[in-house]
Amino acid sequence: MSDDRPVIVIHGIANRDPQVVAGRVAELSAAALGRWTMHSAYWGDLGSSTLGVELAMPPGPGQPWDVRDGEPPPSAADDDAGLGLSGPVPLTPAQRLELVRARARQTLDPPLVESRGAPPDVTDEVLDAIAQEWPRTRWLRHADDRALLAEVGAALAGAALDAVGDAGHEVRDPGAVRRVIRRRLPELDRVAGAAVGAAGERFYTWARVARARYVALTLGDVLVYQRHGERIRARIREQIAALAGERAGREEPVHLIGHSLGAVIALDLATGEDPVRTAGLVTFGCQWPLFHLFDPRGGQLAPYDGSGPVLLPDSLDRWANLWHPLDPLGFVASRLFRWADGSTPRDVRVEHLLSDQLYTHSAYWTNPRLVSVLHETFAEPESR
Repeated sequence: MSDDRPVIVIHGIANRDPQVVAGRVAELSAAALGRWTMHSAYWGDLGSSTLGVELAMPPGPGQPWDVRDGEPPPSAADDDAGLGLSGPVPLTPAQRLELVRARARQTLDPPLVESRGAPPDVTDEVLDAIAQEWPRTRWLRHADDRALLAEVGAALAGAALDAVGDAGHEVRDPGAVRRVIRRRLPELDRVAGAAVGAAGERFYTWARVARARYVALTLGDVLVYQRHGERIRARIREQIAALAGERAGREEPVHLIGHSLGAVIALDLATGEDPVRTAGLVTFGCQWPLFHLFDPRGGQLAPYDGSGPVLLPDSLDRWANLWHPLDPLGFVASRLFRWADGSTPRDVRVEHLLSDQLYTHSAYWTNPRLVSVLHETFAEPESR
């Protein structure tokens, strides 16, 4: 194989600046020590439009239809991401109950109980009643907000103290505490549920509006490609010819690199009726295997019928597919596809830490494993 064979890199969704894409390709080429001449095949201007996308977003509670609620939701430090019940560190079920009981115990301190004329053993009755009624709650038993749980304990203790203290010792009803807790705890649980529902709706609505453009660029690009894929593939063909010559991809195979939807485009080109011939293909964050199951890609591919793997055409040679467990958009290929000689695409697991990069779907670009796979795939003999 000649090392000067052109390498065409096809980007994925949500790219609207060709210079940014070209810069990423240049960085990848430098990481590969310039062994191949890498060309960026840009199609982002044919993707989805973001104009007016906010007009399709429903308003939140009390929000006007012009969708201009400029206030962000409370920060995690202020109100636990706006949900009101979640804390920074999840509590165990036993810890949640104990927080409620501890605050109730603190509220029912002996001097207060004595001053209200309540019996001395009312504290034990309240704590026992809370423990027995707690499993009936729907919201509070999942809450991690320590302040909320503490206030629930104080409210329950106060209600029980009112009930037994006002009655006095001589006419005390032994079931009064249990009835108070059984009535008040569900009421407080409903209040908590209403609060988290209102806060959650506000947060969710804000998030949808704030991220509307991103949704248009990502999901929108996928929808546009499904409907106008031929136009996008034609653009890539034109760029291959312009970058590598008219014979490239026809008489002379090329190397292709594809990320995300770019991988789908590359594979559709390599397996279509009029294929772009590849001497090697490297994909990462690729959804094409899943897409073929959902909606068979056509071209030279048969649908999957359950009787065996789907055969890949000879126009596609040496396919390495990178994936990592933290990427929800990365899928494997070797279990579903194979060539006529029995060989399969090469699935390469990539190790990745969230501390390296939070958005895992794009982490491949700077992962050293990608460069090594490029060398392993593009440097092999042309026959498998």
